[in-house]
Amino acid sequence: MIILAIDTSCDETSVAVLDNRRVLSSVVSSQVELHKKWGGVVPDIARRAHKENIGKVFKEAVKRAKIQEKDIDYVAVTIGPGLAIALEVGIDFAKELSSRLKKPFVPVNHMAGHLFASTAINLAGKNPAGIKEDFEIFPLIALLVSGNHTEIIYSKAFGDYEILGETLDDACGEAFDKVARILDLGYPGGPTITFLADQYVKDVKSGKLNELVEKLDMNLPVPMEKSGDLNFSFSGLKTACLYKVKNIKEEVEKINMKAKVKLKQSDWVKRFCYVFIQVSIKALEIKLVKAIKIKPDAHSLVVGGGVINNHYVVRRMSRIAKENGLLFLAPEKRFRSDNAGMIGLAAYYQVKYGKNIVDYNVVSEMDRIPNLRLDA
Repeated sequence: MIILAIDTSCDETSVAVLDNRRVLSSVVSSQVELHKKWGGVVPDIARRAHKENIGKVFKEAVKRAKIQEKDIDYVAVTIGPGLAIALEVGIDFAKELSSRLKKPFVPVNHMAGHLFASTAINLAGKNPAGIKEDFEIFPLIALLVSGNHTEIIYSKAFGDYEILGETLDDACGEAFDKVARILDLGYPGGPTITFLADQYVKDVKSGKLNELVEKLDMNLPVPMEKSGDLNFSFSGLKTACLYKVKNIKEEVEKINMKAKVKLKQSDWVKRFCYVFIQVSIKALEIKLVKAIKIKPDAHSLVVGGGVINNHYVVRRMSRIAKENGLLFLAPEKRFRSDNAGMIGLAAYYQVKYGKNIVDYNVVSEMDRIPNLRLDA
């Protein structure tokens, strides 16, 4: 079964080709450089870039997969959640392709893609976690963490989803970008914050850290720590970082009036990035551990989303899984950020279980659903 999958949910134009769960090709055209100077994704710019690139990305994905258009059995595409005018580009392309090839259309929830990204089989015919059949991972608890979503999901079987907790405002990934902006680190913030945190750890291990940096007050509140439920909120942490950075700068100014060796912003920012990551992880950990206790029949812990690129997050979640006797599933690095490979995987399961497959004759009725929920 050959699946052609498309994702234009935000700022990545991606097309993938799968043979069942085996990803034959996954091509991503990133728009990071286009949005960098604006400090975030600009919807109109994203839409224009998708329109310019999707045809080229499609041809490249088909070429790398070594197939022809006539070999495609299903056309899958993200219909939500995501940026409305960005989703539209991928959906229109998929509808045209489905109609022209007279192949079934598979509308996919973007978050389902993140949920099943870890079940991919690589070109060597292997799944990193050793998963042979999807039923091996159920029941599962999933932590999906990205720029727009932070959710804990419980699932007994494919298509049966219960959202145990979700963000009430800013998502975890969004907080990373906003804190990076506060620290003048540019966009996107996640990779830079992680890099600087790594530098702090190296400085500590090598003894190169300025002792004055350790004396600075960098205590940050763990968001929703005592809320009692499983929901998240990162807007308060962002605000706390804004005021904390202001206080640190004032404190550094006072220190530098007396110190022989002046403290530079580059000295203390590394530690601040490390502290911010640890507090963010603690917020995720508290709710996740509660969820595991609420659902003791869970067999697996699945993680997905762009924030999973942060190795501190993955290590902590892996440890939580081990401590609770759960199988731990994390996607390969290439399937952690937005990509069409994961959309193809979700589509594979939809076809396998006969869920939400649309005849090519009625694809014109399909539309974007920007706020689509996984439990809808």
